[in-house]
This record gives sequence, C-alpha cells and structure tokens, in this order.
Amino acid sequence: MKNIAVIDDEQYICNIIKEALDEFPDYTVYKFTEPEKAAEFIGDNNIDLVLTDLVMKDYSGVQILERTLASHPDAVVILMTGYPTVKTAISVLKKGGYDYLIKPFKLEDLKSTIRRGLELQQVKRENVELRSQMELMHVTDAINKGIKLQPLLNLVVDSAVKVLPAVSAAILLLDRKNGEYNLQAQSNMDTDDSFNSFLRGDISKCPVDFEKGQCGIYNEEFEINGALHRRSYVAFPLVSRGDPIGLLTLVYTDRFNHIAAGQIRLISLLASAAASAVESNYQDRNLQRAYLQTIKSLANAIEARDRYTAGHTDRVFRIARIIVRKMGWSSARLAQLKAGCVLHDIGKIGVPDSILNKPGQLTEYERNIMKKHPELGLKILAGVPFLEEVMPYIIAHHEKYDGTGYPYGLKGEDIPIEGRLLAVVDTFDAILSDRPYRPGRDTKEALDELIKYRGSQFDPVIVDYFMEAYNEGLINSNVIYGKTGLNVGMLNQI
Repeated sequence: MKNIAVIDDEQYICNIIKEALDEFPDYTVYKFTEPEKAAEFIGDNNIDLVLTDLVMKDYSGVQILERTLASHPDAVVILMTGYPTVKTAISVLKKGGYDYLIKPFKLEDLKSTIRRGLELQQVKRENVELRSQMELMHVTDAINKGIKLQPLLNLVVDSAVKVLPAVSAAILLLDRKNGEYNLQAQSNMDTDDSFNSFLRGDISKCPVDFEKGQCGIYNEEFEINGALHRRSYVAFPLVSRGDPIGLLTLVYTDRFNHIAAGQIRLISLLASAAASAVESNYQDRNLQRAYLQTIKSLANAIEARDRYTAGHTDRVFRIARIIVRKMGWSSARLAQLKAGCVLHDIGKIGVPDSILNKPGQLTEYERNIMKKHPELGLKILAGVPFLEEVMPYIIAHHEKYDGTGYPYGLKGEDIPIEGRLLAVVDTFDAILSDRPYRPGRDTKEALDELIKYRGSQFDPVIVDYFMEAYNEGLINSNVIYGKTGLNVGMLNQI
C-alpha cells in the first residue's frame, strides 16, 4: 500500500485529485488545504509520495519538499504550479523533487507521473536490498579466504549494523561445558543501557525456538521529544546439526516502522554465516564447506521470494547429476555442478518481486529486466576465487544452441557445456513446475519440448543423454514432481 499526500490550498483541486487517485486500490490518499498541517502529518507518518502546490499563500511547496525528504529520504515529491519558470523548475529538481506539473494538467498525465515516480522508488528500494546482499557477500568471501573466527564474528555484527541498519548487534556463543551464553562480539558498545542487557543474552522478551530455528521478535513504541518511534528486538538462534551453538541479537530503531520481513531474511543469512563458521571452528572443518552453506542460504532466499520455484535448484541438481554421471564427469566436477545448480539463478536477487511473482505474462520491459539476471549473478559473485569454476552455470544457462539465447548470443560449442547442460535441465523443470501464470504441465509435454528443440535451442548430445537416462528410469518424474510420464520408446522419436 502506497501512502500519498495531496497538498493544495484550493479545496476543489484536492478533491479532484483524491477522487482520481481513489480508483487505485493500492493507494491511500490524504488531502490537505493547510500546508502547516500537511507538514506536521508528513513528519509523523509514513509517506511514499507527496503531490504539492508550489505556492500556497505564505507557505512554499519547496518547504514541503524539504520537510518530506528530511523525514523520508526516498519519498517521491511532485510539485504543481500555474506560474512556471525554468529557474523555479531547475531549483525544485536540484532540491530532490521528482517532477514538475504545470496547471492545468490532464488527470491521466498526473496518474502517469505518479506511477513512474513510484516505479522508480521501488527500483531504488530493491537496489538498497541488493546492496545489502552484496555486503553479505563480503562475509562469505571472508569465510572463503580463511578468516579466523573472532574477526569473522566482528565482521558479522558490523555488517548487521550496516545493512539493516541496526542500532547495535551482538553474537553470543554457547559454552558447551556450563550451558551459558557468553558475549563474543558486539558492534556499537556504547549503546543505551535500557537494551544492552538484551544484546548480552537476556532474551526473555523474545524467546527463540532452537528446534525450528525460528527467531524471536519483540516490538515496542517509545517517544523522543514527543515524537513516536518504533523499536524491534530480534534474537536469532545459531544452530548446527540441530543443536544450539549461539545467538545473534540486535536492536533496530526506526521513526515509522518496525523491522520488516526482508530485513529478517538478511539477519537469517548473517546468522547462517556465523553458525557455519562457529561450527567449523569447533570441529576444525574445512572453511570452504561453511562458505557453501552460506551460499546455499542466499539461493534459498531467492526461492523464498518466488513461491512458485521452491525446490527448483535442488531438483535441477538431482536431474543434472544423473546426466553428467552418464557423461563420465569426475567427482570434482560433480562438486562444481552442485554449486553451479545452487547459484545459477542468484542474479534474481536483483529482480523486483512484482516481476518475479507476476501472475501473468511479462511485458517486454519486464522480460528485459528478467534477462539481466545471469549478468547480475556474475557481478554478485565476481572476484570470489572459489566460485570461478561455477561461473559458466550462472552466465550461460539461458544461451541457446542456435545462438538466439542471452546474454551473449553464443552458439553451439562456444556455449560452455555447463550452460548447455542447465539449458536442458532448467527447461524440463520449468515446464513441469507451477508458474504464476500457469500450472505445471505433464512429463510428455516436457519431453516433447526437448525433442522438438533438439539441435536448435538445446545441445543434441545432452538431450540424447537426458532421454537415455529417462528411458532407463533414472529420471523418475513421478517421484520428483508427482507427475506421470512416458517410460519407453522416447529415443525413437528423436
């Protein structure tokens, strides 16, 4: 739901605009004829977009603009005026205004401007989340480079404060001898005593569920100089092999909102990184394994956003493993295959939810955004030495054998074999899986698709291996998908 404030000292203008915008069910519109009251409301409430007249008696729309951006830095502010000048327009845009409408304007032009502004705002908000994900990659990269436990825990709590942002964060580790949780790392040591005890282990107000790995959250409201603020206490369990090994605690404070679900996902990834590293330290395990667990958490975060592809990476790996075994791949390449299957869609972190879960066919514009995910995935994981050998899975799984794929339009054997392999398996899984715009189809249709485009979209040799494995019963679609299919004779149709 988007909150919109309309401010004009002419009542009829406010009424016309509100009536026009009320047709959008996801807009909540507040109208004001007194700019002083509007400024007070904006300072005390969550606002996404402000539409304000430029001149209102003794009050300026520029003052509204400045007040809005002071309280809501990512808000969209649109100015209206019947007396435009180039100098004034430039001044408004320099101060952070999104656009400038000249009265009288068409309501359709107004709606279009508002939609564009809110779409840009959403992209910026998605980019903030993406930058947070990139910050998390610094943690996993540090694990891969063999960072020692204490510097790693310091990095985790510093990252929590930076990417959420939190007021403070701490990690406590379980002393397995006496069963007590001891403070191991804390960011912002000079925090308020009122919640410092929580950070150091007093989680009675938000107990966690170690068995289920569920965090505890406690929200409260408080006043600062008469203004209401929100604070969230979050305790996240660090669990390894079903056993508690520690806690990640943090305090989040915001003027208008308690901690959001997306921020909780970021905490879970940090907690996963910390838990993996701690267990590695206890057991003297290979740090590379801890790194892979954290990367799997990143992939799971994508599937958590896209409810229609839950389990996708696991299914792709199970099927691809069968095929490459028939192709004679070594055990080392099988390990790379697993990482490649887990990470091949990592770039979808940067695709907005509105596109990822759209209940219908994508527009050309939306398809172009979706098509950027291989290159975005490459950028996210670039510079991580451990992942260099899995990059072909990420960048090439949408290339087509005839050269009509993306992102580079590679052709034939110029496409890395990892990409050619995933192109086949990914398509098979996509056809059988439910999508926002259609239910999953049956196995015969999926097999027909592979046969039909053998040699054009797909590498014919890999299709042959796939069909051979299927006819031998090695790929059991009924077990994997709960769908029936063909069992014999498919190779004769090639």
